[in-house]
Amino acid sequence: MDGIFSALASPLPFIILISVVITVHELGHYWVGRAFGAAVESFSIGFGRSIFEARDKRGTRWRINWLPLGGFVKFVGELQAPSDTRETTDATPVDTAPAVKLVGKPYTDLGPMKRLAVSLGGPLANFVFAIVVFGFLGMSYGVPQSTEVAVKAVVSGSVAEAAGIMPGDVILAAGGRAISVASDVNRVTELSAGEPVKYRLLREGREVTVQVTPLEMEEMNPVLQMKQKVGRIGVQLDSRPSDLRYLNPVEAVGYGVTSTGDALGATLNVLRRLVTGKEGIDKLSGPVGIFTLADKVTDLHMQQKNVSFFEKLHQLSFSLLQLAALLSIGVGFFNLLPIPVLDGGAAVMCLAEAATGKEIPEKVHRVGLTIGLVCLVGFALLITWQDISRLWPGGA
Repeated sequence: MDGIFSALASPLPFIILISVVITVHELGHYWVGRAFGAAVESFSIGFGRSIFEARDKRGTRWRINWLPLGGFVKFVGELQAPSDTRETTDATPVDTAPAVKLVGKPYTDLGPMKRLAVSLGGPLANFVFAIVVFGFLGMSYGVPQSTEVAVKAVVSGSVAEAAGIMPGDVILAAGGRAISVASDVNRVTELSAGEPVKYRLLREGREVTVQVTPLEMEEMNPVLQMKQKVGRIGVQLDSRPSDLRYLNPVEAVGYGVTSTGDALGATLNVLRRLVTGKEGIDKLSGPVGIFTLADKVTDLHMQQKNVSFFEKLHQLSFSLLQLAALLSIGVGFFNLLPIPVLDGGAAVMCLAEAATGKEIPEKVHRVGLTIGLVCLVGFALLITWQDISRLWPGGA
């Protein structure tokens, strides 16, 4: 039964992840726009023709479309693509029989700072969603705790051995970050290939600081069966003893903020390494990579032996919630990049208009959107190729 469920439900986790994260993002835009009185022509999840839609009392069309790979909220008078037209609140969508007047004012009637707030509303909603999810996980599933993370073994000839790290050393901090579990050390090390990292150790009652430069290694993740390039220094770690601590609501908020901040920091670090050439484009993932990861995680849980079906679903829910939070952070951050078509590009336009006191000409908007769309499509194709190439031996 579990194998059949895993096969039939293979696309389901991906669809749920994408739909939830995009819905949160677009709701961020929608609610900020509504707060400023903007009229909303449509709120769509997915692309293409709708498989379900309804219209609310403000005239907004709420749509679920057949291709679940994104979504959008369309304000009246807003240009989102070069082919868009600037409707007014009296405009009637062509596929509706009775005349419907949209309630609110055109997007262009909002001042530049209000439009800036609308642009930033989507990414902000993604970050808040991640904080809530991490906090919920800390309360419901607990947070791993360890009294110490020790070095169990050092690989002979490794950079860790050359730097003087010894078995029995307790790692107190890595890269300036306090350590509580082994994954904290791994996270810093994996994202620092080719760059020196300071490890603060406790050795026989005294603190020692060593500097090690992790080496980049390509390896196959034995659990997810996916290739990855990571930094390694050549140590085996042991967290002892380890247990779970369930957070109270106040602690959960702090944990959510900290976890979201850590994920944002890691994302910024990857971007910095990409810009400086220390990391390749293969570090990024697109829809194919997300689908593969969600599928592998689902199989990992559902194909366990001697575990009840409901326990598998419980564990899978935890993993998918984590993925949803991380994906939400990634979507929020990506949309802040100053590229036309993305929220960051719209924010730049708003700031330019606020600084000059002049409205950006519609022609400039269209040219920017065209350039941004071409760049985005090219980038998406490149990332998709990288995702596909990871799936077979000898690929990128």
